[in-house]
Amino acid sequence: MAVTQIAHKPELTKEEARAIFARHFGGAYQITDWSGIPKNLRDFVIVKSAFVAVTVKLEQGANETKFIYSGFTPKFWARLLTGAVASMFLWNGLTNEVKQFIESAPEFR
Repeated sequence: MAVTQIAHKPELTKEEARAIFARHFGGAYQITDWSGIPKNLRDFVIVKSAFVAVTVKLEQGANETKFIYSGFTPKFWARLLTGAVASMFLWNGLTNEVKQFIESAPEFR
């Protein structure tokens, strides 16, 4: 799990954050709402394939705004096939893309 703090933006909602990510990643990847349990664990998922995705949560604090994100294998059968350790290596590329986007997007400065 990774955490990246952005400029404090208390007005930023998870829906707006999802839309910003969709504008950037939507052409290459699928952006979906988090459907896992518990529902408040993450806000949305950036899906590259059945094997590679990144879950994202916007967290607002009293004086800070940050994103919590982590690699994820979205399909159960793919998790069984690859195993947790092997999946971590698959996630690195997309997780790094997400990190770079958060750090460089003008909407988050």
